[in-house]
Amino acid sequence: PQARAGLTSTVEVLKVMEAFVNEPNYTVWSDLSCNLGILGTLLSHTDFQQDIEAFVRDVFSPIGERLGWDPKPGEGHLDALLRGLVLGKLGKAGHKATLEEARRRFKDHVEGKHVLSADLRSPV
Repeated sequence: PQARAGLTSTVEVLKVMEAFVNEPNYTVWSDLSCNLGILGTLLSHTDFQQDIEAFVRDVFSPIGERLGWDPKPGEGHLDALLRGLVLGKLGKAGHKATLEEARRRFKDHVEGKHVLSADLRSPV
């Protein structure tokens, strides 16, 4: 919000966002996702669109790799929400491995080989 109001530079905001790369909290990632979505909208159809997509891939990739696609024993509801949020954000940013796995899972779902879990339907 401060960057949109002109009180803080966008570069400073992006540096702060990078600091949360190891954060496990869904609420933090939801807020980052929302703010990056606004920034992505502002930069769409500009020379900076590819840069912001690359930034999203860089920031969201580590948590995406840590969460993976499938639930792990002992995970809670917020982990499932976080997984969907992160995979969706990576897919929208053009993360190649995420897009390939989403296509594979969609194909398996359509062919009846494996049913997509509810938390993965939106990102896939």
